[in-house]
Amino acid sequence: MNRRKLLATFAVLPATSWSAGAGRELENPYAAVDWDTWECVNSMSHQHQGQSDASRNGFLGMGYGHFAFSNYYPSAPTYPLPAEYAAKHPQLIAAPNAEHHSFTDTGLHANALGSLLATGYGSSVSAEKCAASPVSHRFENLNVFDARKPWLGVYRLDVRLAAKDGKAMATLSLEGAHDCDFRNGFADKGPVHERKLPPGSHTIYLRATRDSIDTKLDLDAAAMSLTQYRLMQGTNRPWRDVFLEAFNKLQYSDGGGMTLNHPTGKLADYLPMLDFDPRVLGIEVWNQLTSGFGSSRGFYDNSGGPTLHFYQLWDEILRTGRRCWGFFVKDHNTYGRGRNVLLVPKLDTLPAAKRESATLRAYRQGTFFGSVASLAASEEGEVVAPYDRSSFSFSRIVVQNDTLHVAVAGNDAKRPKLQIRFITDQGIASIVDAAQAEFPLKRDASGRLEAAFVRVEALAYPNTHQHGQPLTANMLRGMSVHDISLLHDQKALRGPAFASTDPAMRTPIPIVDMIFSQPLRRV
Repeated sequence: MNRRKLLATFAVLPATSWSAGAGRELENPYAAVDWDTWECVNSMSHQHQGQSDASRNGFLGMGYGHFAFSNYYPSAPTYPLPAEYAAKHPQLIAAPNAEHHSFTDTGLHANALGSLLATGYGSSVSAEKCAASPVSHRFENLNVFDARKPWLGVYRLDVRLAAKDGKAMATLSLEGAHDCDFRNGFADKGPVHERKLPPGSHTIYLRATRDSIDTKLDLDAAAMSLTQYRLMQGTNRPWRDVFLEAFNKLQYSDGGGMTLNHPTGKLADYLPMLDFDPRVLGIEVWNQLTSGFGSSRGFYDNSGGPTLHFYQLWDEILRTGRRCWGFFVKDHNTYGRGRNVLLVPKLDTLPAAKRESATLRAYRQGTFFGSVASLAASEEGEVVAPYDRSSFSFSRIVVQNDTLHVAVAGNDAKRPKLQIRFITDQGIASIVDAAQAEFPLKRDASGRLEAAFVRVEALAYPNTHQHGQPLTANMLRGMSVHDISLLHDQKALRGPAFASTDPAMRTPIPIVDMIFSQPLRRV
């Protein structure tokens, strides 16, 4: 068996057997890439929107060539592209995807990239209707609770109340559903009748007793306001069951899989998922919505700083010997940063189905890299199109004679300086300030590779930052990727990336392009 066939065999083995080798081989996801002819395609593994021409045009203008939008409530693929839009933009490639959530045994969200699986329900009451009390609304087209498939008939009512007076109280009554215990087999807790709701956010899980639920919410509109009123539904099942159903509905058997989104938990939370099936692809390493490289304190909380939780978790997983691809996404932040750049054969010679399968195969095999780029901005401090689009990329990741050869190209003239970092299970093993670099893959006396994994990071950066302050290679050598992601000349004063009216919260407009390879792994 030749080396390429051997590595292909490893690629389909169950995760629990990955550590069984002698450690003399290196699994290189880029081994089959023809670097002289293959092309880069900007893609998304976790990106909301894409359900209107205006939204699609925005992403088209940012340079995306692969649309894999992942919405929820319901978690249904935004696929295929509308026929008229696809005909107008024949170069675009689309893929089914959706974000699945509300598992009964974990708080995880996961995307089923390339799967046609659809779950859930979603219906919100309009702001206009919420403004008049009492608020009476019928939620329709529901599944009646059935103990044989209980997950289909369980829904979540979200009510959010704001009040000037903390003593204000609303009263909720429902017909067509009973309260239930989500964490205890959806046990029936009885009807909801004139339930008192104080100011704040409330979630009530319901078993539908008919195909519609009539709700009535009484409140004193002068003392409190209703800011959210919706009936939602997630998977309501254990994650293993949902993952298996997603795999059964993969559009192409050799492409796509599950991504573990914004992994704010601990290592032990994710190892069972990665061990479950090789089609559980990996974790998000950058998520713009959740503090970039990640906070362990949950969404929107970077008080623990520096926010490197996802990034550090990635290496923790890789140290265990597991294969784990890293994903780089914007999530809800349309104008933020985070892209997956797929490496694929020339696509313009392939029919549509072959193009779709080639892009999803890149995700399965790890033939892509992550981009956390600078943001385009006007002199007035407004983030502008094409936002985080960048041509900075890897032009070589090749292993020859136990040496890893890396080259980068495509950096903008505004960012003439380059740095390549090699990261192993021991941390940063080497830094080279050039467009090309080599890293020796050392072996011990028995011939076993010393490093459990090697991955590569590359930076393209300007000569200055903060309005003319020097920015040198030595400065960057002492900085984490989180610190580098914050380097800027100005903060957003207006436009899509403007975060707050508070000057302290104004968004830094980053000036460094960063790219991240997938790991090469000892097997």
